[in-house]
Amino acid sequence: MKQFKKFAIPYFVWLIILVIVPILVMTVLTFMNSNGTDFSSAIGSVESYKRLADISLFKALWNSLKVAFFTVVICVLLGYPCAYFLSFSNIKNKMLVLLMLILPMWCNSMLRIISWYKLFQTEGLQALHLAGSEGAVVFVTVTTYLPFMIFPIFTVLEKMDRSLIEASKDLGINSPKTFLKVTLPLSLTGVSSGVIMVFLPAATGFAISQTIGQGKVQLIGNVIQAVFEKNNYNFGSLLSLIVSIVIILCIVLFQKIQGKRGEN
Repeated sequence: MKQFKKFAIPYFVWLIILVIVPILVMTVLTFMNSNGTDFSSAIGSVESYKRLADISLFKALWNSLKVAFFTVVICVLLGYPCAYFLSFSNIKNKMLVLLMLILPMWCNSMLRIISWYKLFQTEGLQALHLAGSEGAVVFVTVTTYLPFMIFPIFTVLEKMDRSLIEASKDLGINSPKTFLKVTLPLSLTGVSSGVIMVFLPAATGFAISQTIGQGKVQLIGNVIQAVFEKNNYNFGSLLSLIVSIVIILCIVLFQKIQGKRGEN
């Protein structure tokens, strides 16, 4: 394996250029006071950190985590059965069906968001006052990221050794208990991947809340967008770093909880 290590060098180079360097730059910017990208007159300052006392920032962050949480839960409840029945069905062209589920993702995401907004503005749905509500934001977020949940779960289920299920049934275990004791534990890696793939964009996005929420549902992504539009790169960098840290902590916590359940 040592002879293949050199092939990992481009990966580490791009990791440094696209991840490490931007994080270092943003960290430096948080301790500065500059006018947009004009750093000629920039001075050292902790003004950005003082602005964290604004309670509206924590409300926006909480709203983002709440929307992401409900999106993940609904995506699991909808995505797992879909992936399960597709994997264990006798359909010959499973990949074609899976392609049809993923096909909407090939369209521009903003186009899909605006389409939902137009539907909410129709005469029939307008009476329900869906546009501008948190429920509508969660609904559109689910429809946008549901394929990210279905695909990894389906992949894990397809690779699962079916003989384990047959062995369980041969031992006299009924189907529901076989699912709980064999299928579900073995498919949790796909669920974990799906949770991460859905949680990340749902917690950091701003386009859905801005369009569907009509500015009434303020998420942390909208706050960061507004800060950068005002050329305040210093405070925007600080908020971006904080959001990244919070999301990483949430993912680590989720993996630890999953690990403990696996041990039990």
